[in-house]
Parts: sequence; structure tokens; C-alpha cells
Amino acid sequence: MSRSRCFVLALLFAGTLSAVILSAAPLAASADWPHLRGPLQDGRAEAEIFEGEGLGLELAWRVPLGSGYSGITAAGDRAVTAYSRDGVDWVAAFDLASGEELWRVAQDATFPGRNGAHDGPLSTPVLGDGRVYVLAPRGILRALALADGKILWEVRLDQAHGGQQPDFGFVTTPVLAGETLLVQGGGNEGRSMLAFDTADGSLRWSHGDGKVTHQSPVAMSLAGRLQIVTATQSEISGLAAETGEELWTLPLEEGQASGDTVPSTMGEDRFLVPGGGGFIAYRVAANEEGGEHPFRVEELYRTTALGRSYPPPVYHQGYLYGYRGQILTCVDAASGERVWRSRPPGGSGLILVQDHLVIYGSHGHVVVAEATPEGYREKARVQALSGSALTWPSFAGGRILVRNLEELAAVSVTRSAGSAAAEVAGTAEAGEGSEEGQLATWLSRAEAAEDPQKVVDELWEKHSTLPIVESSSDGSERVHFLYRGDAQEVALSGSMLDAQARRPLERLAGTDLFYTTLELEPGLRWEYRFQVDFEDWQADPKNPRQLPPVGGRGTVSELVSDKYPGGALPEPPAEPRGRMETFLLPSTHLEGDKEIQVWLPPAHGEGDDRYPLLVVHDGRAWLERGEMVQTLDEVVGAEVQPMVVAFVPAGNAWWLEAGGTRTAEYARMVAEELLPELERRYRILPGPSHRAQLGLRYFGLSSAYVALRYPELFGHAVMQSPSLSLGAREELERMIRQGEPAAVRFYLDWNRHDVRMVDRGMDVGEESRELERLLRGEGYAVSGGEMLDSYGWGAWRRRLGRVLAELFPLAPASG
Repeated sequence: MSRSRCFVLALLFAGTLSAVILSAAPLAASADWPHLRGPLQDGRAEAEIFEGEGLGLELAWRVPLGSGYSGITAAGDRAVTAYSRDGVDWVAAFDLASGEELWRVAQDATFPGRNGAHDGPLSTPVLGDGRVYVLAPRGILRALALADGKILWEVRLDQAHGGQQPDFGFVTTPVLAGETLLVQGGGNEGRSMLAFDTADGSLRWSHGDGKVTHQSPVAMSLAGRLQIVTATQSEISGLAAETGEELWTLPLEEGQASGDTVPSTMGEDRFLVPGGGGFIAYRVAANEEGGEHPFRVEELYRTTALGRSYPPPVYHQGYLYGYRGQILTCVDAASGERVWRSRPPGGSGLILVQDHLVIYGSHGHVVVAEATPEGYREKARVQALSGSALTWPSFAGGRILVRNLEELAAVSVTRSAGSAAAEVAGTAEAGEGSEEGQLATWLSRAEAAEDPQKVVDELWEKHSTLPIVESSSDGSERVHFLYRGDAQEVALSGSMLDAQARRPLERLAGTDLFYTTLELEPGLRWEYRFQVDFEDWQADPKNPRQLPPVGGRGTVSELVSDKYPGGALPEPPAEPRGRMETFLLPSTHLEGDKEIQVWLPPAHGEGDDRYPLLVVHDGRAWLERGEMVQTLDEVVGAEVQPMVVAFVPAGNAWWLEAGGTRTAEYARMVAEELLPELERRYRILPGPSHRAQLGLRYFGLSSAYVALRYPELFGHAVMQSPSLSLGAREELERMIRQGEPAAVRFYLDWNRHDVRMVDRGMDVGEESRELERLLRGEGYAVSGGEMLDSYGWGAWRRRLGRVLAELFPLAPASG
């Protein structure tokens, strides 16, 4: 989903993958978890804690934390992580047994999230020799005493060593190599990689000129030698930890360089890096032919079985276990071929403990499953937190440690099957759905039939359209979703579910039928589609109601309750009533051009009348998916004043303009370049009361931002299902509090089932409610509110005429 916030977060968080404690000797295992990916920096721990029968999990403790993506490290009796709270970025230690906070040290003022990230630190503390080494987002590198948090030394990467702060701050996690601490500072003049003396923070050596965004170094045993594998925006290299000698280098292909180009080990002198829409596998060997470097690198294969996600895979006995999107996948490490994949348990990362996968699953579950090529075999799970996050688990002291943007938790292993087994069973039942009424009767008949496929064929003939909606005696409705096809797995996706969730359909044995059932609240409208065999998106073949999806290709299906209050989709008039024009707007603020499309009312150009102006952000989406011209042709002149409507397309880096780091430049483009050009070309009424903006989703923030920044130009701001998660939310709230309430009128609406990404801490409905409370509390006029509807173009198209009539209602005829 190209416009999803998950993409931005995944990109920036990929850089916190790496930290390792080294010596000149080969890597050795540890009972602690001193680095983000464990003792050996490979996501593995050796502990036979999950063996035997009656395995269970229970929540040991849970404590408040704060925003941030820093991983959890642990040594001895304490765990350490970094987070933001009360305007400060902190690093803190917690008692591993009880969760009690033992000490807390301020790193710096809170580093604000950028372009989709939440506030707070991303780099993970590294533990070794009784010390904590931690890098703050603005480049302050410190060594602290693990016992009490006392600051032992600190250096500034930017001021003292030429480090260049990336957009998301310093994300890189250090590598501890004996008495040397290695950090990717991204400086030029040979200072891309920096090696510091752990005793006092003095510089021992530096290497390279490659720019760094979110990468981190990784330690691996390759070709019989311990090497620091490091990626920049231009190449991947292997370095000697002691001296910084370059052992080998591998130029990155065009388009491959990105912040998530971080290597992960896969055993036998091999490693993986993201690339080609998946991963590329390499082998390092001694360069027996001589040459510039003592080692050479060869490509083994490319695979798309893993990818589209930030968690690195783990290697175990010839197989890789990782993610393709949200799908847990097992891959043959020798060939890159997929062995199996499973929708449960979802989640955001995994580690390996002995021969079991420990997964931070969807909705805050901690899950233990066997690491086996035979298939997904879940053994236990427990609800640890209220929602998942981008930080994957750690394991120390026999406990699993997880965190999200609000809390830190520890999970213990039990030997009583009890609650954990019950929770697993309950989860399976939820995935199957509950069947009642005619479907239950029909399923029972099919299961008992000698030829169940024949019964399926009869049902298919009986129902010309799907899904099946049944009403209960209490007035509630159940929706039975059915799919037929040659598939291994089918899942339901839609606005009625969490945006990260997919509800698996159950297969009727001996047939090609898949089915599941959901409750339908009276009056609701849903948009949904099927995901077949994990990747193929399909609309419901027997549902004639089709709409364009919010993102991606194809169509989605629509289900409308009989009591739905939103009305029908606009009907196209017999012939167009307005006309479209296009012009190119050069923009110095955005350093490029914008192709502006303009809808003009029928009478424009025939007299001296002037018209209100509506600026539509992300205008191409409204024209192509929202079919806005059809609505304008229907309502303008009938319910809405004739107006000029300018459609502003989203840029290639749309997230920067829609709440990201270029929102201010985008606003200046609208106010200082677009508006004067529209006034020059068209007859537009003067004054802010005659100028409005409309912004959907992320561009809802842009709509409000422009109006609050330029209230003398725009008096109306429309926000529909606004997402406020791309970084400029705090600035928007400040502008609301400092603005003049009489200057801008707001229309703000959202849906009963709007975007929720529990694993990402994103809830458009809750964000909208908070924004409405703030606006009303500051005295602004606000209309709209929550609609009995679901996220999608069906909702926004149906409401558009009503919104336009509220902005510029047609005056009643005189006489």
C-alpha cells in the first residue's frame, strides 16, 4: 500500500537492526541479550526453555514507558531501553525480575518523529563490561555505568567528528568490539565509520565516505574471520574491527541503496541484504587470486519469498524464518525457495530461542512456535500488551521482553497448559467465524453428503449475488462471505477489520469453498476484498457492487446495509455541465512543477460573475478514484453555488507534503504560487469566506495547515478521515491554539470503521475525535463528526455533495 504509514515507518526503523559485542576471538554465545539481535547478533539465543509438554506463557510484569522504537537489551538482572516522555528522550534500566525502574538518564530533548514516525529515540543501547553505550537522535554518544546510569563519557558525532544527522535523527546502533565501539556517523573525508576507545571516547580510527541514513553495522564470522559488515547508500563493505581495514566491498545496484540495506547472517559465510523487491544472498570467500582486497563476494541467489517488511529473518538448520509483508514465511536457505507461509500470528518481528520462534504477533500477543520446515506449529501465546509495535522481542533471564509506544512488558514461561492453551484455541475459533441460520444448516448438509462439491455447486446456483446477509430475531445481521476457487488459503480484508488484519476463511473439506461469518451493525457499509494465496487481491466475483480501492490496483466490493443512512452514489447527468482545463504551475517552493486541473462551472466565461474557489489536495485521486467531476456536474447549480475547483496532484514524495517535512513548503506553494495564478486565470471571488480547501486522509492535515497558516486567504478547511501521523501534528495543534477561531471554519468527518493499525499505534477515528475536541475547545466552528460508515471511496463520494453544499450552499431563488 504505497501511501500507508507502515511504509515510512518500516523504512526508518530498518536501521536499528544491528548491534554486537565482539572480541578478536570468534563469536561466542551469551546468557544475556546485550544487543538488539541477541548475543551473536543473529537473532538467536541458546536456551532449552520451551522443550517438553504443557508449555504455557504468562505476563510477568508490565510497566509504563513512552514513545520510541529503541530495542530492549539485557545483562545480568536488568533490562535497558530508550524512550521519550514529558518532552525528554530517556535511557533507563529496569529490574528484570519485577520491572521496577532502577535508574533513568536524560539523553536530550525529545526528538520529534518525522514523516510517519512517532517521537523518540530509535537507536538501541548496547551493553558490555558493565556499561551502557547509547546514541541519542541528535548525535550524542554516551557511555553510562550499567549499575547506576552514571555518565562516564560522551562525544558529539556531528560537532566533533563530522557526522551528518539524517532526517530521522541518528538511528544507527553501535557495535562493541572488545575495547572499541564502532558507530556509523555518515561523515565525509573518511569519517563514515567511526571507531571509539571504550575507555574515554577518543577516536581510534575512521573509514569511508559513504552517506548513512538508517543503516547499522553488523558483526559476522565470514570466511574464517570476524568482520564488521557495514552498508552505506552506495556500497556494502567488510571491515576489520581492530584497524578498519577494508576486507572487501560490494557496490550497490541502482535503486538498491536505501535505509533498510542492512545485512543479516544466514550461516556458512553467507549473508542477506534487502534488494530486488526481496533479498539477495551473498557468500564471502578468501580471495586466492589476489587483488585489492583479501576477500571476495559472490551472489548466490535472489528471492522474493521474504521482503516488504523490516524484520530481518533468522537462520536455523538450513532454513530462514521471516516475513513477506505480514505473512510468516519459511525459506530454504540454500535456494531461496519458499517452503511454507502462514497468516497467523502476523506481527512485527521474531527471534529464535533454541529451536523455537518467539514472535511479537498482531495485537500485542507474544507467540511461541516451532522452527520447523514442516509448517507453522504454534505452541503457546499470551496477550502481553494492548498493541504491537515495530520493536521485536528480546530474550534474557528466561523471559521474553517486548515493548510498544506506551509500555514495556516481560513474559514468563510456565509448565501448566492452562490459560495459554486456552488462548490459542480461542484465537483459532475467532479465525473460523461462527455460523448460524441457513449457512450452518447448509454446511452440515454438505459435510454429511457423499459428494460435498455437488452441494456447493447447488448453493452457488441458488445465490446469484454474494455475500449472504441473514437477519436475527434481535435485529442484528450476520454476513456470510463465500469464495470458490483453486486456492490453498483465502483471507478476508476490509475496512471493518484492523488495517493490518486479514481474517482467514475456513475451507469446507472436499470442496473448493471457503467461508467465514461476521456481525454487521445495522446501518453500516463495508468495503472488502479477498486475498487469495497470500498475494492475489480479488474483489468478490459474485458481488456486482465494485469500487476503486483507496490504494493499489483492481477493485474492492461493497456491502451496504438496508438501513444505511448515507444514500446512493452520485448518478452521472445526461451530459457534462462543467468543463476541465489544465495548466502547469512552476513552483520554486517545491522545486518542481505541478500539473493543475481545474473544473469550471458552465457559466464561467459568459459574463462578469465571480465564483467561490475550492482547492482539492491530492486532486488526481479525487478525479480518478473519487470521480469528483461526476458529483460536481450533479450538484453544482442544483444544491451548490457555481464554483471554480482546482485539483492539486500529490507529489512523488507525497508524504513530505501531507504532514511531513515539506508541509510548510507545500502550504507556501498553495498560498503564494497557486492562488495568485488561479486569480489571474479565473474570475474568483475575493476574501477568505469564498475560498475553501478539501483534504482527504493524510492531506486532511495539509488542508488545515494551509488555512491556519493563511487565514486571510482561506476561510474553510475540510478534513475527511484525516491521518495526522506524518510528523506535523504537534505544529498543527500549536497553530490551532495560537490561531484566531473566528478566521477559519472547519468541516471534519470520519467513519465508524476508519483506518486502525493496532501494530503501528494508528487510529484515525480516535485521532479525529481528539482533533475535534481540540478545535471546539479553542472556540472554532466545527461541523461533520463520526459517520456510520467505513473507510473507502464509497463513503467519501456519497458525502461529497453534502460537504460542498455546506461550504457554498445555493441561495434560494428570490420571489
